[in-house]
Amino acid sequence: MNLTAVLDHSALTALYQADPFFTGLYIEASRGTGRILVPSLAALAAERQVAGAGKHATRLRFSESVAFTAGHAVEAMAWSDVEWPVAHAAAIAWEAAREGESVTVLSLVPDLYTTTGIEPLDPTA
Repeated sequence: MNLTAVLDHSALTALYQADPFFTGLYIEASRGTGRILVPSLAALAAERQVAGAGKHATRLRFSESVAFTAGHAVEAMAWSDVEWPVAHAAAIAWEAAREGESVTVLSLVPDLYTTTGIEPLDPTA
């Protein structure tokens, strides 16, 4: 079974900074044993936190960039107190769940997801 991981802005920043866990995850994706999804708003937020992190994320060969769609926006409107990069990652997870797909949101700040109903995995915890 392949893991599909949705990386939020904090995870994308960690990947850019060569965090061993995220580097290993990317290597697994390069081997075809996993998938990495990069929400476009998370890439933008990562770029604003650490110059180069978002650009790096959108250029990764073995990842899939996910555009912020109208469907994601509708989903995110229910979470009025959630920041936009988090809302995008959570909306992707909810969309996948409705389609019967299993995804794991990875975040170094999982508390940001409290009101979304998504429980991200913090690999550093």
